Amino acid sequence: MYGNNGKILRIDLSIGEVTEEQYDEGFVRMFLGGNGLAAKLIYDAVPSHADPFGPENALVFTVGPLTDTPVWGTSRGHMASISPLTRLFSDSNYGGNFGTAQKRTGFDAIYITGKSPKPVYLLVTERGAEIKDGAYLWGKTTEETIAALEAEEGKGAVCASIGPAGENRVLFANIICGGNRFGAAGRAGMGSVMGAKNLKALVVKGSKKTKIADREALKAFLREKFPGLKKNTGPYTAIGTPFLVNFINSKGILGTHNNNKEVFEYFQDISGEVIKEKYWRKHTACLGCPVRCGKLVNVATGEYAGKTVKSPEYETLYAIGSMLDNRDIVSIINGNHLCDLMGMDTISMGVTLAFVAECMERGIVSEQELGERVNFGDGEVMVELIKKTVTREGIGKYLSMGSSRLSEQFGKDSYKYLYTVQGLEIAGHSARGLRGMSLAYSTSTRGGSHHDARPNYLTHQPDPGFEPQPEYVMKNQHFTAVGDSLVMCRFTAERGLGTPLNEDMVKVVNYVKGWNMDLEGLEKIGERIYNLERLINVQRGVSRKDDTLPYRVMNEPIPDGPSKGRHCSREDLDEMLDTYYELRGWSRDGIPSSEKLAELGLK
Repeated sequence: MYGNNGKILRIDLSIGEVTEEQYDEGFVRMFLGGNGLAAKLIYDAVPSHADPFGPENALVFTVGPLTDTPVWGTSRGHMASISPLTRLFSDSNYGGNFGTAQKRTGFDAIYITGKSPKPVYLLVTERGAEIKDGAYLWGKTTEETIAALEAEEGKGAVCASIGPAGENRVLFANIICGGNRFGAAGRAGMGSVMGAKNLKALVVKGSKKTKIADREALKAFLREKFPGLKKNTGPYTAIGTPFLVNFINSKGILGTHNNNKEVFEYFQDISGEVIKEKYWRKHTACLGCPVRCGKLVNVATGEYAGKTVKSPEYETLYAIGSMLDNRDIVSIINGNHLCDLMGMDTISMGVTLAFVAECMERGIVSEQELGERVNFGDGEVMVELIKKTVTREGIGKYLSMGSSRLSEQFGKDSYKYLYTVQGLEIAGHSARGLRGMSLAYSTSTRGGSHHDARPNYLTHQPDPGFEPQPEYVMKNQHFTAVGDSLVMCRFTAERGLGTPLNEDMVKVVNYVKGWNMDLEGLEKIGERIYNLERLINVQRGVSRKDDTLPYRVMNEPIPDGPSKGRHCSREDLDEMLDTYYELRGWSRDGIPSSEKLAELGLK
């Protein structure tokens, strides 16, 4: 089989059982690998009533047909689970070397269920899996764990680890994956699923080569497209994702003060240009990637002063920067590194802090009730609050729940100040300023994520309105579902091959797989995978009532700046949903029809 290995490794930690199974080319033509493979395994085997922290929930590490090929940005991996934060399907795509190392074990999916009676880590090689004692690693940071296990297991070993946040079941704990550039499986709390299973880390190590149907034709095609990739990713190479701070603020859509407004007066202080000028140390890249969008920076002051650490990405600069009115870039660098060490999502962390700060500002909840005050504009205190969230001590017990659960507890008008969809804090691409993102967030299978349908800044001015968005969002969701199933970096896919799905992506797939698939066939795979994810959520109660947006997005227009007046009213959203559901072949309540499922070959 070209591209795929065709093997799945199943591990039940409760009883220590390890089994292998195979899948065929027919399965690949349906689901590709990566995201599609993970969604199918979860749909088939995880009960709809499963407790995300229960042994019956699964955590699935997957790779796809493009993983470990010459295609740019394909050292990545994918993972999925039922989220403890949203209680719904969640998946995450991450960089580094881990995906390549997993592919070389020969196992395209590592499917983990059960709960170990004691802390363990897993070693997966071409021979299968070993369950090893992990008690001595419990309590260690992600950095310490990755260094220890990669040294212990030897050359070629790459480790994915949780930190203390995952061990303590912080609802937005993540998983940090090792390699030349560490990657974070960052959203919706999969690190806490791993912690609930008493699984500290997963180490992969192998030497199996990926077979490519027409390697020479693939390489020739990539050489032809390479100049366009380099041109289109220039800002990512020069500055990294932080270049977006200036760009997005200039459009008046940078979430500020818990999204009360969308222009940050002090945006220059947290910009990528300032980071490069004052703190930049070196570029880093995922294995084999020419873009080198990762950056290392020197820490000037604070707990990590004198260290060289990973630079905060744009999403972090938004979440623990502008959303908190925090102009202290050094506190953001320290807070970001702390979250990486502890294994915790910076987006949910920052947006939760901003929500609590506004609730305190408005008198909805008091300092006495939570044990400590959360203020806007205090970077040093923010870092201390992150520490308390990790340990769930004092106010950290509340912050570790995420903002939606806190709103349920606060009551009163607190719901008006949430910036979440389906319980997941929204990323830094405006839900009310970017017309497409209003529908994109509301119909995302993982909640407030910008990785199901992507922000389109090219059509920001003049205002494109809502009419073209249903078709754009649907096609973009197919594009991301295919990209995450192949598995390929979003940046190299978008800026090297283009979006939505097109003939260039078809060529890449056919060169690797040896197929003669057309664009319609690839589009159908993306549609199938997205419908499958929706089915998983429908089984857990999702319908039109959940395809909604925060109160502020629907009721409070942006107050000032270049995007002044923009929002998405309930009426606008309902009109888009009607069209979107019709295009998808779903009922008016957002349920995939039996006819559509039959067309896609799904039950």
